[in-house]
Amino acid sequence: MTGVQGWWAGGRHVTLPVAGRDRRIFVRDEGSGPPLVLLHGYPGSSFEWAGVWPALAAAHRVVALDLLGFGASDKPARHRYRLAEQADLVEALLRELEIGAFSVLAYDYGTIVVQELLARGVLPERVVLSNTGLFPDLYRPRRVQKLSVAPVVGTLLAALAANERTFRETWSAVYSREHPLDPVQAAQHWQALRAGGPGRTLQRRLLDYIPERRAAGARYAAAIQDNSARLSFLWGLQDPVSGSAIAAALPERLTDPDLVTYPDAGHCPHIEIPDRFAADVLARTAPDRSR
Repeated sequence: MTGVQGWWAGGRHVTLPVAGRDRRIFVRDEGSGPPLVLLHGYPGSSFEWAGVWPALAAAHRVVALDLLGFGASDKPARHRYRLAEQADLVEALLRELEIGAFSVLAYDYGTIVVQELLARGVLPERVVLSNTGLFPDLYRPRRVQKLSVAPVVGTLLAALAANERTFRETWSAVYSREHPLDPVQAAQHWQALRAGGPGRTLQRRLLDYIPERRAAGARYAAAIQDNSARLSFLWGLQDPVSGSAIAAALPERLTDPDLVTYPDAGHCPHIEIPDRFAADVLARTAPDRSR
């Protein structure tokens, strides 16, 4: 997998309007074929997709961005980060790059942005979702996530968590036994996380998505139900946050869902088993896909 410096060298910044302000957003845009937009998770960045990028770009025009507040994109201080705003950002990027019909691959935080897009009538041709708290009643946030949204404790935790060791230990807990987090890889993701010198409270402010998603629960659930025919799910079962419970609930809540499970992967199958993951994405998004 390419390092984060190489990842950044392969992309560029574009200026997009977000909530009435121009923001510099990091974007990678490579390959040819049907457009495939990649949306990353929390607290990551587009660098999460480095392991699957070559395979996907061989069949698609692949576009990945760092959402506002993440990676190498702008991280405005004292800003209230909103899911609706991130969806606005994705729509602005599609206009900027003159992308019409497209498919989307999203993970974790990115899947919630997709739910917002679906709820407002932005309908990709195909939607591939991976490990996320799709059903809030089954979502099991880590203790640090719960505490981080508390005003006082969250501020303290955000400061304590602003070091690489804590980041590595917290993130490694959601990986599978078979494919543990590589310390060298973790260091690269930490560098991406710290790009631009984010303030001490940034992670806590980004976690405001948890209550925001809860408030939009019925609307987001309807978006999934109404668009189930265009959805696919690629799920790591060893994920302690949003793994086997959500995978088991999918056939109960959706009719005949297109679900692939990975018993040997945790919360990050696109990083843990990139070759298998990319093959399953392509089976669903390439022009000759069988389903």
